Amino acid sequence: MTNTTPTTPKEKMTRKQRELFEREQLILDTAQEILQQEGMQGLTMDRVAAEIEYSKGTVYNHFCCKEEIVSGISCRCMDNLSEMFTRAHDYKGSHRERIAAVGLAESLYAQLHPVELQNMQVIKTVTVREKVSEEKQLLLFQKEQKITGIVLEIVRDAMNNGDIPEDQPYIPDSIVLGLWTMGYGSNLLSMTDIPFEKLGMQNPLEMAWVNSHKLLDSYQWKPLSTEFDIYTLREKLCKELFSEEMKQLKKISK
Repeated sequence: MTNTTPTTPKEKMTRKQRELFEREQLILDTAQEILQQEGMQGLTMDRVAAEIEYSKGTVYNHFCCKEEIVSGISCRCMDNLSEMFTRAHDYKGSHRERIAAVGLAESLYAQLHPVELQNMQVIKTVTVREKVSEEKQLLLFQKEQKITGIVLEIVRDAMNNGDIPEDQPYIPDSIVLGLWTMGYGSNLLSMTDIPFEKLGMQNPLEMAWVNSHKLLDSYQWKPLSTEFDIYTLREKLCKELFSEEMKQLKKISK
């Protein structure tokens, strides 16, 4: 299969590499639209080839099966999410602000790209993932590893700085997994038609912001949320880190 060297900046690609890369993006874009409209059942190699007006063999030059296309979509999503997480990691604020920015990035991404996030769930199923080549599985794992690595580094930095007491079990894993499961579940719940207000509950994304700070407080991560306003912090992060995403969100909300 063709290797489009996605780690190479587009402006530094050769003409052939650029053509291959652009064709691969076309395949992924087309497949994503099919998934959105018809789900996994509607996605076939023949269908993708017909939609992009290339031969099926051309599609197979990039991906050996539809499951690998889904894997490619997931990799692209994780690249975008990694970029937002990196912004949070590099933020010139306290470690507590940086970890909060990670949670905010995940929430904003889910609101801006709900279909992409749903597609990422497909690749997590065993029946889909086992059909993906070892090479593509490794690439997927490396991107997952990069995302978790960014978050783990913030937690370790906070521990080394004395912001988190070290005499607690399972740190930093427990903090990262706690935030991960909370954000993951809240993002998926926010995509459902469950009438939370009628059930007497708040919006899942809103509660994820509140509960994530309660979780960090339980680990005594300083400064505690009693020492600052979590909503003022969110406004500041949206303005300083994610202004473009906020503009996009406002356009969608209109």
